[in-house]
Amino acid sequence: MGELIRGSLGCDGQQEDFENLTESSLDLLSSRELFNVKDRNCLHVEVDVSGSNLSYQTGDHIAIWPTNPGHEVDLFLDVIGLKDKRHTVVSIKALEPTAKVPFPTPTTYDAIVRYHLEIGAPVSRQFVSTLAAFAPNDTARAEMTRLGGDKDYFHEKTGAHYFNISRFLSSVSGGAPWANIPFSAWIEGITKLQPRYYSISSSSLVQPKKISITAVVERQAIPGREEDPFRGVATNYLYALKQKQNGDPNPEAFGQTYEITGPRNKYDGIHVPVHVRHSNFKLPSDPSRPVIMVGPGTGVAPFRAFIQERAKQAEDGATVGPTLLFFGCRKSTEDFVYKEEFESYKKSLGDSFELITAFSREGPKKVYVQHRLRERAQQVNDLLQKKAYFYVCGDAANMAREVNTFLGQIIAEQRGVSEAKAEEIVKGMRAANQYQV
Repeated sequence: MGELIRGSLGCDGQQEDFENLTESSLDLLSSRELFNVKDRNCLHVEVDVSGSNLSYQTGDHIAIWPTNPGHEVDLFLDVIGLKDKRHTVVSIKALEPTAKVPFPTPTTYDAIVRYHLEIGAPVSRQFVSTLAAFAPNDTARAEMTRLGGDKDYFHEKTGAHYFNISRFLSSVSGGAPWANIPFSAWIEGITKLQPRYYSISSSSLVQPKKISITAVVERQAIPGREEDPFRGVATNYLYALKQKQNGDPNPEAFGQTYEITGPRNKYDGIHVPVHVRHSNFKLPSDPSRPVIMVGPGTGVAPFRAFIQERAKQAEDGATVGPTLLFFGCRKSTEDFVYKEEFESYKKSLGDSFELITAFSREGPKKVYVQHRLRERAQQVNDLLQKKAYFYVCGDAANMAREVNTFLGQIIAEQRGVSEAKAEEIVKGMRAANQYQV
């Protein structure tokens, strides 16, 4: 006999509606590391869309639907006191007749947590407040009440630790299990496991049936958790697939905890569940228009696709306009992705293609792409006055904002106008889709 779980199953307001999207399980054609250094590594992955109804255009995004790693699933089930019942069959029923259960049922506690709940997300103060009543002891209850009610105290206690819900609860209770929380509260209170989006790094003109993905495997050391870093759920999932596909002799223990064959072996073999999201981040329809691209690190992904496409257009006899790529990384010998490939595109594009590099850890001073942009102020302005398209990808919080500021300064200085007027020009470029981020 299975167990019956009833709940309101209401959306928490943070979930995107994916019901109308077409998710497909695609063959992983190939996977390799573009670089692997002591604290990080970068993957190039290719998936086959030929046997599916998916299609893409250059500049689109691909969504990866990851599963949670077993390492985190075990921790979560242990904290809530269900580790020994993980394979118990449960049926989920909504209390309201119009509510929809957000995953297939009947199922198991393990399957719900592994495939359907965002258990790795940062814990929210609002959710903490709702769980205080179920604390395993008075001390934990008092601490939860304070954390839920005091914003500053909550951030002080959680901010530096990247706590997900299971680590947070274990920390508050000193390891005592939280077995009193009804499972429906987890289904209602934790966001549904979301897809992760990546800029497609291939041209649909060059390889219409094969999508390339470029991604750094996310791994971040946390103070006090030296042996247990924060790990991105999707990039480590891709890394686990890569290690299986290539038969790596020493696969990461963490990666081996992923159930990469999916529920009921749905993704048997080397498959990855994806969908394509169409984007407005596009090359100009006229290949003779100049383009300026700013993309450090894996921000270069869509620009690899753009350059790949313009090289093909040139090979097919089209007149291709000036194509500038500002690319930055730490060291030319460490994390310069697609270096040889960019050199090969030079053969097709000739002098119309120029790669301007910034290596932040090679000289006495840190040099970034925005500094190189300033050095090329006259050339950049000349191309913009010829209606060049300007693109930025990567690090929206810092680099993209600085590039935007520098762009306004370049226009003001080169055209002899006020900074206010230059800002108007930049806004006009954005409105006309001539400046895309």
